[in-house]
Amino acid sequence: MKLFIDLDLSIDQVPQLSFPTEFDKDYSVKIYGKMPQYVEALFYDAETHRLVTSQILPAEGGFVNVPVGDYSMVVYSFGTESTQVEGTGHMYEVEAFTTDITKQMASKLSWVSVNTDSTRTDTRGYEDDCIIHEPDHLYVANEDLISVPSFEDKAEAISIHTTASTIVEVYSLEVLGVKGTENIQEVEAFITGQIKSNYFGKQERNDTPATIYTDMRVDTQNKRLYSIFGTFGKQPGHENKIYLDITVTDSGGGQYRYIFDVTDQFDDPTNTNNRLIIDATEIIDIPDAAHGGGGLAPSVDPWENENIEIPLG
Repeated sequence: MKLFIDLDLSIDQVPQLSFPTEFDKDYSVKIYGKMPQYVEALFYDAETHRLVTSQILPAEGGFVNVPVGDYSMVVYSFGTESTQVEGTGHMYEVEAFTTDITKQMASKLSWVSVNTDSTRTDTRGYEDDCIIHEPDHLYVANEDLISVPSFEDKAEAISIHTTASTIVEVYSLEVLGVKGTENIQEVEAFITGQIKSNYFGKQERNDTPATIYTDMRVDTQNKRLYSIFGTFGKQPGHENKIYLDITVTDSGGGQYRYIFDVTDQFDDPTNTNNRLIIDATEIIDIPDAAHGGGGLAPSVDPWENENIEIPLG
């Protein structure tokens, strides 16, 4: 039996971030996504939830040959750079995820061990969570029950209209009042307390905690660091804390580390623009590498003025 899938890719559902930056192509794709050329339509048996048939289609949809029966349908987009899909053989196992880079990046968070015991308690041991690349937009459509009857006229087709929307949340991030931006060479950022993956067949997020890795850009004129990042979402639970853990590398290769609690901003229901803002006026001051740069400065609370400098030896 032929089904015609009329697919609407709803890319306008991405939040319109209030972020005063002229976006380049990379950031525009992070925020608004990009129209894929192809999608895959998966048809699962309504009772066993096992895959019966699948087919690659143009992004706008098309015809699919499906045996008589009752199905759940899942459609997802191709063409993502970071987001990957696996487990398509069973509807409850089809999963979107990104690459685990823990081994590559673990040393960036290992410095927590030099802090006090209270610091380790405050950060709840997130340095033990896996570190992943941030996801890019994956567009998904779900239809719970599709009945394919037995028609004598094999040429007859059933039309199904469905809408695919992104399963990735997008946030903007700004660290304001940064002194010594002219001395910064690189900024790497880790956002803790996120979820590792998304089971988009059963429309349920994986509750395994993960830390997202991204980079931040330096705006010397406005004395700030900024970034756009994607996430599958915050790990559920009121006790879950979200930290921005950044490593600043100065022009001489020296490194400084700062930790900011952004939990309240993540949880704020009025923060509909998903905008995270940190005032680091009294916290981040990167000296010229020729005049004392190269320290390591852990700081757990953005509203505390205490910085601890530890020589790299």
